[in-house]
Amino acid sequence: MNGTRLTCSILSVNLEQAQDTEITNILMCILNSVFCLTAIMGNSVILHVIRKTPQFHSPSFAFLFCLAASDLFVGLICQPFFVAFKIAELGSNFATYCTLRMIQSLSSWTTSGVSLLILSGVSVDRLLALTLHLRYNTVVTVPCVFQTTVCLWIFAIIAVISRFWISKWIIVPAVILLVSFLVTTLSTLKVFQIARRHQRQITQQQQQSVQGNAVNFLKCKKSAVTILYVYALFLMFYFPLCVTMFVDSYIGYTRTVKIAYDYAATVVFLNSSLNPLVYCWRIQAIRRAVNIVIQKN
Repeated sequence: MNGTRLTCSILSVNLEQAQDTEITNILMCILNSVFCLTAIMGNSVILHVIRKTPQFHSPSFAFLFCLAASDLFVGLICQPFFVAFKIAELGSNFATYCTLRMIQSLSSWTTSGVSLLILSGVSVDRLLALTLHLRYNTVVTVPCVFQTTVCLWIFAIIAVISRFWISKWIIVPAVILLVSFLVTTLSTLKVFQIARRHQRQITQQQQQSVQGNAVNFLKCKKSAVTILYVYALFLMFYFPLCVTMFVDSYIGYTRTVKIAYDYAATVVFLNSSLNPLVYCWRIQAIRRAVNIVIQKN
C-alpha cells in the first residue's frame, strides 16, 4: 500500500510497509497497552483518595483532582485509540485507521492542553494563597476551581478543533505552551520570593503569630516545588515530541519521522502513569491515604 497517496483530513499519512514500521507498531501496541492500565489504576487511586478524604476537599487538592482526571482520560481514551489505530494500520484497514487516528489525535492534544493549563492554574493558586491571606478561602473555593477547569476544557477543545480551519495551526499550541510556561515560572518564582522574605522575618522576630503564618508559607512553598517537579516532568516527556514536530516541518512526514512520532507519543503517554507516583512522593498526606487504600484492597 502506498501511504503517500492517501489522505486523512488534517493528518499526514504514510503507510509505507517495512520491517521497522511493523516492529514499531507491534511494540507500540504492547507498551501502550501496559501504560494504559498503569495510567488508569494510578490516577483512579488518586481520584478516589481525594474524593473520599475530607481533609483533601480544598482548592489545591481540587486542582490536583482535575489534573489526575485529565491523566485518567489519557489512559481511558488516548492510549486505547492509539493501540486501535496501530492495529488497523497493521491490518491495512485505512478507513478504520483514519477514523481511529483522528479521534486519538484530537483527544491527545486536548488532554495535553488541559493538563498544561491546569498546572499553570495550580501555580497561580499557590501565589494567591500567599498574597490574599485570609481572603483566600472566600475568593478561591472548590466550586470555583471546578468551574475554572470546565472553562479550560472548553478552551482546549475549541483550540484543538480550530485545527480544521487554521493552516498554521501549530502556532496555537506553541503560544499556549509559551504563555503557560511564563505564568507557571513567574508565579512559582514569586512564591519562592515571598516565602524567603517571610523566613527572614521569622529570624528577626520570634512571635507566635508570625510562626503560625510561617507554616502556611512553607506549605505553599513545598506545593509550589511539587508543581515544578510535575511541570518539569511534563516538559521533559514532551521534548521528544516537539523535536519530532520540528523535524517534520522541515523534511516532511517520512517513514523515519513517523516512527519517531510513535515513540515520542508513547513517551508523552508515560507521563500520565508517572504523575501519581510524583504526588505520592511529594505529598505525604496523599501517600498515607494511598497506602490505606492499598492495604484495604
